[in-house]
Order: sequence, then C-alpha cells, then structure tokens
Amino acid sequence: MILTTAARSPGHPGVFLAPAREAAALRPERLDIAGFVGVALRGPVDEPVRVERWSEYERIFGGFEAPPGGPRRMLPHAVATFFRQGGQVAYVVRIAPRGDEGPSGLEATTQFRMPLPGGDEALLSAADEGEWGNGLTVWLRYRVSQRLRADVRDDDVLLLPPGADAPVGSLLRVSDAAGGDAVMRWVTAVDEPPAPGERRPVRLDAAGAVGPTARVEVVTGELAIDDPATTESGAETLTGLGLRWGHPRWIHSVLAERGSARGGASEAPAHLVVPVGDWSALDFTPGTDLAPVATGIIQPGVDRSHLIDDTAFFDPGHIDFHAIDEELRPGEPNPHVGIDRMARVREIGLLCVPDIGWATYAPAPDPPVRHPLAPLPCRCAACAAPEPEPDSHAVSPAAGGLNATTPEELEILASRQERTVELARACGRFVALLDVPDGVPLTRIAEWRARLDTGYAAAYHPWLAVSADGDGDGVGSAIPLPPSCFAAGIIAERELRLGLPWGPANELAAGAVRMESVVTDAVHDTLHGLGINVYRAERDGFRLSAARTLSTDPEYRQLSVRRLMTMLRLTLQRQCADLAFEPNTPELRQRLKYMITALLRELARKGAFAGRTEAESFFVRCGDDINTAGSQALGRLIAEIGVAPAVPIEFILVRIARDPDGSLTVVRDGR
Repeated sequence: MILTTAARSPGHPGVFLAPAREAAALRPERLDIAGFVGVALRGPVDEPVRVERWSEYERIFGGFEAPPGGPRRMLPHAVATFFRQGGQVAYVVRIAPRGDEGPSGLEATTQFRMPLPGGDEALLSAADEGEWGNGLTVWLRYRVSQRLRADVRDDDVLLLPPGADAPVGSLLRVSDAAGGDAVMRWVTAVDEPPAPGERRPVRLDAAGAVGPTARVEVVTGELAIDDPATTESGAETLTGLGLRWGHPRWIHSVLAERGSARGGASEAPAHLVVPVGDWSALDFTPGTDLAPVATGIIQPGVDRSHLIDDTAFFDPGHIDFHAIDEELRPGEPNPHVGIDRMARVREIGLLCVPDIGWATYAPAPDPPVRHPLAPLPCRCAACAAPEPEPDSHAVSPAAGGLNATTPEELEILASRQERTVELARACGRFVALLDVPDGVPLTRIAEWRARLDTGYAAAYHPWLAVSADGDGDGVGSAIPLPPSCFAAGIIAERELRLGLPWGPANELAAGAVRMESVVTDAVHDTLHGLGINVYRAERDGFRLSAARTLSTDPEYRQLSVRRLMTMLRLTLQRQCADLAFEPNTPELRQRLKYMITALLRELARKGAFAGRTEAESFFVRCGDDINTAGSQALGRLIAEIGVAPAVPIEFILVRIARDPDGSLTVVRDGR
C-alpha cells in the first residue's frame, strides 16, 4: 500500500511505503534591499533599522530639517529618493560623533524630571540624542479603566466580580457603597476563586473600606508624549500602564521596551522617551482627585552633527574583515559603528552612504538676546552697509561638506570611499554605490577612478537635483542630491520588476529636475570608458545610461553579472547549509544536483544565461568523478557549477546600404 496524500493514515500498525522525499527548492536570495548610512535628525545611533516606506523613516529618524548653520543632511533625501524610484525595503544607520571632544551621547540627550504626588521624582530621557527631544512634552495622567462593586470579606480583602482585571500591582480607588470618601489602595496578592464563576479574592496593602460592599475603581496610568515635529499623528500615548513594580504593564518596563515598535531593530527604543534609573522604589500613588503630572526639561538635548568625522563612519584602527562577516550572537554587544555596522546586516545587497562627504564645522552661534529696552538698530539706506560684489569664479561649498575641488579634501573623500569599497569586497555580499566627486575636472575624475578596481562597487555621475518641496515636479528651489541614491532605487525596482539578469540601466531618475554638471558626448565617452555610469538628459527626464562596475576584469564589468554571481553564491551558502552532517551518499549528491539544476533552469527561463540550450547555459557536476573516495573520507561534498551569464548590450550599430536598384537597406546590429 502506498500513501499518496498526507491526509490518509494507516488503519493498523505495520510497515507502509511512503512517496520519495522531494528535494527542497532553492529560492534566489534578495539583493534589492539597500543599506543607507548617514546623518539624521534623530533615531538610534549605529543601529540598523528596517524601514519599508518613507513615513516609517520620518517617524523614526525625522524629516529634512537641517541644523542651524550646518550642511544639509543627505540621508533623508537619499531614502526618500530610493522609495520614489520604486525601492521597497531599506536599512538605515544613523551616525554620531565618537571622539572625546564635545558632549557625550548621554549629555546630548534631552532629560526630563517628573515630580510625583508623593514627593519622589522620576527621570526620563528622549530615546535618542539630539535637539529634537527639546520639543517633546510629557504628561502622566491617571485613568479609571474599570468601575465595579466588590464584597468586603475583611477590611483588606475584596471579592471582585468575575471578569474583573486587577492583577498584582494594580491601584484601586476604594470607597463605601454610597460613594463616600475614597482611599487609594494597592493590590498585593490575588487568589484563585473558590469555584469557577465565583468572586476572586484580592488582598490590599491596607484596610480599604468599611461595610459589606465597596465601590472599586481600577486606576491605570496614561503617558502622553507630544512631538510637534512628527507629521503623522504628532503624539504617542501609552495606556493601561501599571503604577507599581510587579504589574504586568509596569510603566518602567513598557518604556524600556526595545524592538519592533520603532522599525524592527532589536536594540532600538520602542518609544519616544525611556526611563532613567531604577523606578521600583518610587511612589506613583496619586491623590484621590487623580490630578495629572507634568514633566519639565532639566537638561536640553544638543545636536552634535558638527563633530562628525572619520571615527563616526568606521571602526578605529585596522578591521578584521573576516570577523565582520560573522553573525552576532544573541545578546552579544555590537563593537562596530557607521558603515562597518551596516556591513553586519546580512540582508542588504546595496550600500549607499550619501553623507560620506560630511566634515566637521563650526555651528552657528545662538542669536544674541536683546534687552527689551535697548533701541532698535537703524535700518535706513544711509546706514546700511553695501553688499559685497559676488565673485562668479569663487567656489563656495556647503558648510560642513568636503570640498572635492581642493586636493586635501578630495583625498579625505577618496580615502573614505576606498575604505567602503574594501569593506564591500571583503564581505562579498553587497555592492557599494559611489558618487563621483562633484565639481572636479575630468582629469581628476580619471585619477580618482584609477584608485578603485573591484566588481563590488559602481560609480555614478553627475549629481541630480530634486525640488525642495519633495514632490519632484520642479516647483520652487532645487536640492542637489548624490546620484547613487537614485541608482539604489533604480537597481532595486529593476530587480523586483524584471529580475537580476536585466541590467539596471536605461531607466529615468524619478523626481530629478536638474543636472548639476553638463555632460557632453565627449565627456560621456571618457566616463563610460572608465566604467562610470552617467545620467544623460533626455526629452522625458534624466536617464541612467549604463550599469557597469568599477572592475577592470571584463567578466565582471557588468553590474548585472556581478550581482547574479553574488546571488548564486549566497543562495548556495545559506540554503544548502542544512545538508552538513548528512550521510555523504549518492542519494544526497543526486538531491543536491537536482536542487541546483532546478534553480539554474528557472534562471535560464528568465534570460539569465547566454546559451540557447541548458547545456550551453550551465552545468552541474556532483558525481563520483569529483567526489572521490579520498575526498569523501575527509567529509567533503564537492559540486562544480558553471554558468554563462548573459551580458546586456550597450551599443546598437546601424548600417545604411544602397542597393543597385536605388533602394536603401537599414541593418541594425546589437553589440
């Protein structure tokens, strides 16, 4: 008897034949997820946070605001541009200073004091450092969540009706049946009812009422946090909070939660404020009028963006690139910062650092405080100082940004990009998207390009501007953005729509309204020969004209080929790991060959390979000819895989020939 369905079962003990076990299917690993590292208004520092839409980013990391007197943060614009192109998932890492100068992260975080009715004080702080916390207002309100009648067995024991929810640590406002003077009492113990459906005994910390029955109100806490900078709802409200240690929703424990509520990062605070210190001994008992409690700022937050330097982007000293590719064990502290921290995220297939040109700067001083009786300054034309004549040849980079037109600062920028590329090459899981230094001549670009040689990086030129209001229609002023953030979205959208075999080129940069540099055909010829991907102005917008890597190896010159090979390697590494320690038998080797062949066959159907037949497109060898007896004795299973990736065409040649009869023939060759 053969069992053909899982629903059927044998009717008596015995031996039955079951169908052969089907090999698990291999699924291509995703490479469209992008990682962004940069400077944000708020959010957890050096902790990757997964976001799937712009509103998520804005809630966690803030919007497009720039610090007073400082440069424009490119990170929010880059993430918004990524989603505008069609990207779906991104990880974001906010960087912060790591040097000894200036305030520490704790000193740069807004601190609040909450005076409690009993005379104690509870301390809170904004979830993350920065000035953003100075705009928060926090209120603790007391709410009655249940009203019920209870029998009084003893003065300190109440019998609550079935369905009442008053766990240990609950606060009760108790009065007699007529609603006379009330007292506040805490639940110290809860007993099981004598029988199902009967009243539940709860013990109070002191005598609660006199008489056979009592009027009971269960009091919980409600923490209201108003954030005027948040455009979604403007507030966060936590309800049903316990006001004493031991309650299932003890206010300190709820505020200290970390994780999914702020975007899925395991170490990210879940709420806008977090508790400071141990609150277990604090008395949160309110008066019987349940008057709310307001907090006040005792330490304002400070923006430290002006102190960001190389130490915020990379780990100090020489990094062990082999160790950085290992997964962190649960509970293990994370030793990495900035870009090196993002490299530990095993899901990303693209890496973009829009603020890689950030540099230290002097923040704008606070405006002077004018005495109310001081005379106003004269504003007449005779007293006004003449404005200086503008210098049309002067280069005035944004404050805080590296000026690539100077050799010294170009060297700093190039060194950071080299370090990023070295990390991408060592990990071998993602491609670093670089921006060609803005404003430098073609000869300098060629020198910059000569320093980079890897298939795990791609470069883009020139910078593209979007409208300042973020709607991409060109209304108002324009903001120049790094071209790599457009490329990240284009690559992700192209892969999701067509698959990895299709080169991420010939796509419009959605939202771009202006090019920051003029690219002529001659300049384009030179840049394309250097492996730099160029945006060109077309009638319908600005189109990405190439999809090359920075590799000098012709086999990995195309970005689609590099990413296809990376996907195959990661798929086999991650999804075949469970085959370890299985018996090295012909059945296992045949099953592995079948799994790999099925994966490659599906890719061949999607145009990933150049061959016209499967034999011309790929091969999989996993037989006894390569798994010799000596190799099997060492516990090895060897599979040889060969593929012929399809290479996208870049040139279309058109020949025009005149026939003897006078007709014209147009022949188009794709190369």
